[in-house]
Amino acid sequence: MNKELLLKVDSGINFSVNTQLKEQLKWLIGLGEIRPGDMLPSANQLADALGLNRNTVNLVYTQLRDEGLLKMQKGRGTQVMDNAKVEHLQHARKPLEQLVTQMMDVAEKQGIPLVDLFISGLAYTLLHPSEKEEVPRIVLIECQGHDHSFYRQEIERVTASQVETLFLEELPQEGEAALDVLEQANVIITTLNHAEEVRHRMSHYEKKLYVIGATIELSSLLDMAKLKPDSEVGFVCLGKTGGQWMASGVQEAGITQIHAHAVGMKDQEQLHELLERADKVYASPAVYEDLQALNPDKVALYPMVLEKSSESLLRMIIENEVD
Repeated sequence: MNKELLLKVDSGINFSVNTQLKEQLKWLIGLGEIRPGDMLPSANQLADALGLNRNTVNLVYTQLRDEGLLKMQKGRGTQVMDNAKVEHLQHARKPLEQLVTQMMDVAEKQGIPLVDLFISGLAYTLLHPSEKEEVPRIVLIECQGHDHSFYRQEIERVTASQVETLFLEELPQEGEAALDVLEQANVIITTLNHAEEVRHRMSHYEKKLYVIGATIELSSLLDMAKLKPDSEVGFVCLGKTGGQWMASGVQEAGITQIHAHAVGMKDQEQLHELLERADKVYASPAVYEDLQALNPDKVALYPMVLEKSSESLLRMIIENEVD
């Protein structure tokens, strides 16, 4: 993509920088200024252009990927998807563009600052809520190495609510300013992998933290148990820590006759070495499609499932929040 993206952020607006950037990108995609198949600037390039932290841009790209609008591939870049979700966004934004443009024209003629118009409009909307059932704001905290998209999708499936992912690496350290996304959340969820660390890092928020877990389907464990003794078996996730969690789950199930190797998708050199020497490679749902394309004969899906107790917990949470 050669054309320059006319994006900007304004620290004086009472919306988080990542929200400003995310919503501008959705407008550009919705209006066709950025087309399906276009490559977005790298996180470093966009961060430098806007004077932002690279992690902020990565968070926005990840959120838009989770919404089905972008595809992120290590070493290839970030690309706008060509799918039904992008098409739906384009159809939805056309009438909105006409309405917003009309409002802007009227406001400018009357000398009303546009930022004041839209912020006050949001506040006025909140004062006059619709009769629709209020949907709780759910935030999932996970690390970038685990299959966070699996957990987000499972939470959305059970609760029928939209979930925002916040990475553990982005939680503020002691003494740093609190994050708006956590302050505004009704429900904060993390996984067993990071429960203690998240509890410690969030102690000053005075909000209840819910913990969920996942396991592997029994049928897949039975297949692994049939592997020949001393088989070289790889476990690949977004990061090495995720692969280690996958391997430990197999070991805890009593499957100890194999030699397990954990690798992160971003570790390209180790990944290619693993694909060459391993007898079998299991990939988490987040990386399965890309990894399977590299070696369809060796790669199999590591089918994660939400624990039954965690599903019950999520149903209880949503019932209490809605009531």
